[in-house]
Amino acid sequence: MFQKSFFNSLLMAAFLFAANLLNAAPPASVSQMVTLRAGTAIALTLNEEVDSETWSVGNSLDFMVRSNVTVNGKVVIAAGSIATGWVKKVTSSCSGQCGCSKNCANITITVESVQAVDGQVVNLRSIPHVIKAPCCKGTATAEIGVNLSARVLNDVKINA
Repeated sequence: MFQKSFFNSLLMAAFLFAANLLNAAPPASVSQMVTLRAGTAIALTLNEEVDSETWSVGNSLDFMVRSNVTVNGKVVIAAGSIATGWVKKVTSSCSGQCGCSKNCANITITVESVQAVDGQVVNLRSIPHVIKAPCCKGTATAEIGVNLSARVLNDVKINA
């Protein structure tokens, strides 16, 4: 009698345990490795004003990612992440005769990298963004909030 009662109690405990496993909610967030493919577009906004009179070649720039970048439903680069770029070329305002296009102020900027959700740096490529001033009319200025885009340079495995 004791063995039958013990067996029934054990069977009931196993049944309840199995029922709880089936009804358990999935984990809230399970990370997994996903591949962010080369060529994936990233929308960015310039975080600071840049002008041809105070900025120099080699100065670094901050950009902000405008919207989440996802792979298979997983966010790999979060909106609001900071991207880094550089001033590639600067020509100050007219330094000679008006009417000569090489004397017009301009500044060229690019986006180079951004941080993924797992902390690693993702290299980017962008078409150089050129800001020009009307010839002999002052400084070339890119205002805060200028929108640019860049693309992922190479495939990257990200723990998302």
